[in-house]
Amino acid sequence: MEPTPLIELKWLHDCILHGISHDTSAETEKVIELNLSCPTDLGYAPWDGKRLVLSAINVAASNHFLRATMGSDTIDAVRSGISNYFREQMMDARRMGMCMGLEFTVSLHSGSSIEIICEEITVKISS
Repeated sequence: MEPTPLIELKWLHDCILHGISHDTSAETEKVIELNLSCPTDLGYAPWDGKRLVLSAINVAASNHFLRATMGSDTIDAVRSGISNYFREQMMDARRMGMCMGLEFTVSLHSGSSIEIICEEITVKISS
């Protein structure tokens, strides 16, 4: 599957987040998946009204701040970069040669956020 450019993820605003999974079963590649439903009026025809799986591939690190909500939560924004706090936490790993890669943050309407450092991102339409 081809990587999805980070700029395309701006269309994920107001998508419902159904779940987050962290697959650590592979020895060499760690994956975080977000299962989403897009509104029919998303504004990006390929994803309008579709269920999607956003996958962060070969995750080097992630930082989750999750608030309890009643019912589903929705995506506020997906932005390039991570917080200064998370960046500072990763400084020792960087000094030891850990490859950081792509950095992005998923912010939810509840105030929750997921910061991820990974090799690539893919988005696929699920059934």
